[in-house]
Amino acid sequence: MPGIEIARAVYDGFAGTLEGRVEAFIAALEDHRTSVGLPAPVEAPLVEAIARAGGMSEVTIVDPPPPPTPPDPSPAAPPLIPKLAVVERVGVAGKLRDARAALKIGRPDAELSDAELLLRERWEAASTIAQDDVQVRGFLAALGLDPDAILAV
Repeated sequence: MPGIEIARAVYDGFAGTLEGRVEAFIAALEDHRTSVGLPAPVEAPLVEAIARAGGMSEVTIVDPPPPPTPPDPSPAAPPLIPKLAVVERVGVAGKLRDARAALKIGRPDAELSDAELLLRERWEAASTIAQDDVQVRGFLAALGLDPDAILAV
């Protein structure tokens, strides 16, 4: 297995000259072995490291990793229905009085349990209702209404 790994960007930075420079440096080192009193040849540190490791046959050029695949998009939020449309549909179905009674609208807070008070306050604060709101769907079903019909977009 080759002993030196070079990033593709580094290899490309030599613009096609790396192999030739390594071969030339290996030859210069070979010539220097028989010289006397001459300074040793010098090259870029990478070229020297490759030459001293045995040449380009010891090099692996490493491509950058592929970009990460984007995550799957999160599912779309359920449609929101204006509460006014829901109230009108409940009224058309003849269940508005039943809905107000079930929500105990008009009753003093002190007469309500915490759960009843929370349900009423949540209903009164809402301006839109998510089509998949489990609590609202259960409430509509308890009134004898079809939640899919009342919460249709």
